[in-house]
Amino acid sequence: MSGRILQLCKRLNKFSLDEIVTISEIPEDKLLPVLNELICENKLSLENNIYSYQKKQKVSDKYSIFKYYPKATIDTIIKCFCESIITTKVSHILSIGEPQVQKFYTIFRTLIYERQKRLLDNYYLSNPQNARHRRFFNKEVYLYFYEGQVFISKNLLKSKNDKPLTAKDKADFTTIYCYISRNLTHNQNVHNLEYKIAETLWRRGKDFKSLYSNLYNLIN
Repeated sequence: MSGRILQLCKRLNKFSLDEIVTISEIPEDKLLPVLNELICENKLSLENNIYSYQKKQKVSDKYSIFKYYPKATIDTIIKCFCESIITTKVSHILSIGEPQVQKFYTIFRTLIYERQKRLLDNYYLSNPQNARHRRFFNKEVYLYFYEGQVFISKNLLKSKNDKPLTAKDKADFTTIYCYISRNLTHNQNVHNLEYKIAETLWRRGKDFKSLYSNLYNLIN
């Protein structure tokens, strides 16, 4: 069914949820999980309640730095990122400039943030909720909780239909929030804070093999 829906999305190019439900004749509760999956795969985007089909673009085409290093070097940088090896050490290991390693790390964090934000937008569209306002290093961020996961947005998502979290969701959110707080103790994290938080959430509960596979697939 996913392939059929993707073809329909490609043909429509831009559409609302109501439009694709009407055209596809697929119930909303069955269609939304597929749309969520396509958003996570970067095949669709969602903005202002409008879905847009995304033409396939390789990460290496979007970021020119990938063209200047062999695949083996990039693969090692991915592994070092997954192992949380600082950029100075990666620079020494690979004999390349630290600013270049930092650029790769920034790209990885950007990709991680953008993917989780696409998924958040889709959750919020179908079930808007009150943001959890929190401060890190005197900067306010906006957190949301869906399906046992915390998501972060640079901008406040707000609608007249926002709902509060249930008592259980509040407790589960607090557990994950404490995890974020424990892992963001250094003030260097204030730079690109939302991306660092997204990375921290992405790492939670994953071993190296899962992190590497996840990031490798996201890039390739």
